[in-house]
Amino acid sequence: MTVELAHPSTEPLASRSPAVPAHPRWWFIWTTPGRILAIGLILAALGASSAFATSTTIDHRQQALTTVLNHTEPLAFAAGQLYTTLSVADAAAATAFIAGAEPRPVRQRYEQAITDAAVALTRASSGLTDEPMQELLGRINSELAIYTGLVETARTNNRAGNPVGSSYLSEASSLMQDKILPDAQRLYEETSKRVDEETTASTRIPTPVILVIATTIVFGAFAHRWLARRTRRRVNIGLIAGGLAIMIMVIWVGTALAISTAGSRSAKDTAAESLKTVTTLAITAQQARADETLSLIRRGDEDVRKQSYYQRIDTMQQQLAAYLERSDAIDTSDLKNADTLLTKWRSADERINAYIAVGNYQAATQVALGTGEDDSTPAFDKLEAALTSGIQESRTQLRNDIINARRVLSGTTVGGVVLSLGAAVAVALGLWPRMSEYR
Repeated sequence: MTVELAHPSTEPLASRSPAVPAHPRWWFIWTTPGRILAIGLILAALGASSAFATSTTIDHRQQALTTVLNHTEPLAFAAGQLYTTLSVADAAAATAFIAGAEPRPVRQRYEQAITDAAVALTRASSGLTDEPMQELLGRINSELAIYTGLVETARTNNRAGNPVGSSYLSEASSLMQDKILPDAQRLYEETSKRVDEETTASTRIPTPVILVIATTIVFGAFAHRWLARRTRRRVNIGLIAGGLAIMIMVIWVGTALAISTAGSRSAKDTAAESLKTVTTLAITAQQARADETLSLIRRGDEDVRKQSYYQRIDTMQQQLAAYLERSDAIDTSDLKNADTLLTKWRSADERINAYIAVGNYQAATQVALGTGEDDSTPAFDKLEAALTSGIQESRTQLRNDIINARRVLSGTTVGGVVLSLGAAVAVALGLWPRMSEYR
């Protein structure tokens, strides 16, 4: 009998039934220890997010205040000084011209004003980066060179007794009033606007930080309640400690931000506005002085200069009254007699106009340059000194407010990070014993 064996290739292959996993995928996350682990990871992520959001917000605010303090505010002040000193130079040039013999103090006043304007121009140019403002500074610089040349020509002809000197001085003053000062005003307004914008940026409510921290607190409260119900333990020391750490951070950082915001708002709404107002008053006073003296030089357009002078005085009185009525006005002790000085100055100018009306220019010049109590110069000099002091007081207050707003944030970055990360560690330590109960 013959036995036939099948070829190995024809034998059927053994098959295995598919292995069924003991648990479905992601089964662990639905268990109690899995949920505890998920809660711990979420709270850790929220704690890290709170630390990042807090530190980033405070760091940005400190940088913004530092930029205002070290760059933007000095630039705006330099622009304001340029605007003011150019007005001083124009008034001093006209005063020196009508003096005839050109008293040395008056001449020094003009030269010092030109030097101060050049210094302010240099400081302003070192801080501007945008092309339009650089072009504006270049134009002011070139026009100022033309102006000083015209003044020197007028001075030379005046000393030689040539009547053409008044024409040169008139041309110089027109250049100053019509071109240089408007350009300087535009520069001052633009730089002051930047101070306002950057100071305002440091007062914005940190919405992202509030949302992250609020989410952390709400989720932490939910986690503690869930854990208490599931493990039948009412208090979890780790979660409580983490919550306290977050609350301490909220109180500390929130208080610091509130104080910083108040300081920034005071800088913007009080000190900066005061500085603008007093600077404008000082510039208007110098322009009024130039109108007063030019009426003795430009014979024939006295009425135009007189009208311009009175308009400026009226404007100053209105601005001064509005400023002194403000409850947040910076130290007004220097300006409390300003209105009286304006009245005395106006009375002296009326005497000047009365002498001009009868052709007595020598007597008019004596009133304009005299040192008597009823003359023009003493009232103007006292008013100028009061306004200069007001400018310094306002600027000092502005910088102090910004410094205080920045100083109060010191340490909050590190403190916020430490407390947030400490809260995350406390949560982990509080959840670990509950996790270890499950095997």
